[in-house]
Amino acid sequence: MSDKIIIEILSAGVVASLVTGIFSLIIAIKNNRKLLDIENSKQRFTITQERFKALKEAYSQLLDLLPEDQHAGYIIMNLPLQDGFEENGLASSYEVAERNIKILHSHFQRHGYLLSEDEQNSIIDFTEELDSIAKSLINAKSDFQVYNIEEESDASSITGTIAERIIKITEFEEMYFSYFRNSLSKMSRLDEKATDEK
Repeated sequence: MSDKIIIEILSAGVVASLVTGIFSLIIAIKNNRKLLDIENSKQRFTITQERFKALKEAYSQLLDLLPEDQHAGYIIMNLPLQDGFEENGLASSYEVAERNIKILHSHFQRHGYLLSEDEQNSIIDFTEELDSIAKSLINAKSDFQVYNIEEESDASSITGTIAERIIKITEFEEMYFSYFRNSLSKMSRLDEKATDEK
């Protein structure tokens, strides 16, 4: 009789240990998952902070390189107020637009990776469109010079192409700045959310 009691006590002890072990294992797995989530959250927070910092620096550099009063659109809007606008307004606008597109292209080469893939592709497509306008302008100018055509229709065609390129560059400026502003705004919200989670 005492052997049966001992076996039952031992069996109960084994079952209790087994149940306790299973519960301990489940709790350990849950705690491990929580720790992994916390670690992943910390990594995301660090990556978000680094990207946000890089975006802020890139946008700050962009504003230093091309402040608002140097945007082609702003300058072109104010050109009629300047003396001699009628004689050299188009040439001045073209000069400003070309200077600005070089600044933006250089900035994109250094900091474009901070934008989303869609934004990068959009900028590349827009740049290709600007390049095709530039090529047609170069071809039109060389034809104009080779044949020494002085007809008004040919001159107005070149003027129209120049005006088209200037307009496209002003659109590109606005798009480029808005991409950086929007990315900063999104990253700012993510940064705030990550800080709250932390």
